[in-house]
Amino acid sequence: MMGTDGMMGHGGMKSMMQAMMGNMLPLGIDPAALPMPRSEGAQSLQHFCTQCHNLPAPGSHAAAEWPAVVKRMAAREHMMSAHDMMGIQAPTDEQLATLLAYLQRFAQIALNKATAKELDTPAGRAFSETCSQCHALPDPAQHIATDWPGVVLRMKHNMVALGKPIPAQSTLDAIEVYLQKYAKPSGKGGI
Repeated sequence: MMGTDGMMGHGGMKSMMQAMMGNMLPLGIDPAALPMPRSEGAQSLQHFCTQCHNLPAPGSHAAAEWPAVVKRMAAREHMMSAHDMMGIQAPTDEQLATLLAYLQRFAQIALNKATAKELDTPAGRAFSETCSQCHALPDPAQHIATDWPGVVLRMKHNMVALGKPIPAQSTLDAIEVYLQKYAKPSGKGGI
């Protein structure tokens, strides 16, 4: 893992982060699943964020949450870059602005609880209790119905990776049905 200068490479940083987190880093997504994967924002996300951990989905956080996350991560990258730690590169202010704009453009659309339907049903409560463990509740209308099974599966894998309690399959099925019921009409495409 150590380079000729005594520093660890990027792969070593990911291994170290995985060990520090008790093997609980979220799995990340395939770069091809990013919105506009060839855009400058997507390329910056892939370059800078994967130096230390797996590729996050822009929908991992709501738009209002991303500035604090990006600021925290950039501060770490700048500190490590300034000390030539593990070959980590820090983004310029321009790259950081591009990255943040990209993340906010494709951020999770948070559910408006005031207008949400059926949150007081068993399926709605399962959705609220399970999904709010890690992030703001997503608006089901941000995806088409056929997209939700893959999202639910990815979240289940993330819960395993983060050591969160995994609901029974019947609960996950109820959450999926709830999300599909209020999903974006299929003619409009998912994000």
